[in-house]
Amino acid sequence: MSGVEKRGWEGDAEGQGHDMRNDGGMGPCFYILAAVSFLLIVITFPFSLFVCIKIVREYERAVIFRLGRVLSGRAKGPGIFFIIPCTDQYRKVDLRTMIFDIPPQEILTKDSVSARVDAVVYYRIQNPTLSVTKVENVSLSTFLLADRKSG
Repeated sequence: MSGVEKRGWEGDAEGQGHDMRNDGGMGPCFYILAAVSFLLIVITFPFSLFVCIKIVREYERAVIFRLGRVLSGRAKGPGIFFIIPCTDQYRKVDLRTMIFDIPPQEILTKDSVSARVDAVVYYRIQNPTLSVTKVENVSLSTFLLADRKSG
C-alpha cells in the first residue's frame, strides 16, 4: 500500500497520530437506543447470541461503527467479538496480499518505438480502520491508480 500511504494519509502505517474517536460524546439518544437494545438482547437471550456474536478469521479484521462513529479506533480480531444489533455495524477487512493484473497497453517511447507493457499489482492493507474510513473501495481505487500510472 505504498502508493496510498504517501498520498494524504497522516501518520505512519499503524495509524499513530490519528484519534479516530470523536470527542463530542454520544448524547441522550444513544443511551436510550443502547438501553432498548440491551433489553431486547436480554429478553431474547438464547436467540440473540446468533446476532450479537461475530467471528473474524486470522487474516481479517472488523472495523466497528457505533451509530456511525468508529468504535475505539482499532479494528477487532482475530477471534470472537460482541456487537449490539441496533446500534453497531461492522465491516470486515481482508489483510492478505491482493493481486490484480493491469491490462496490456501500448506505449510510445522517446525514440518513437512502440512497446507493449503489462503489469501486475500487489497490495496489502496495513491499517484496516483507515482503509474503511478514508477510502470507499480500496481495491477499485488501487486498480484505477495503477491503471492510470501505467498508461
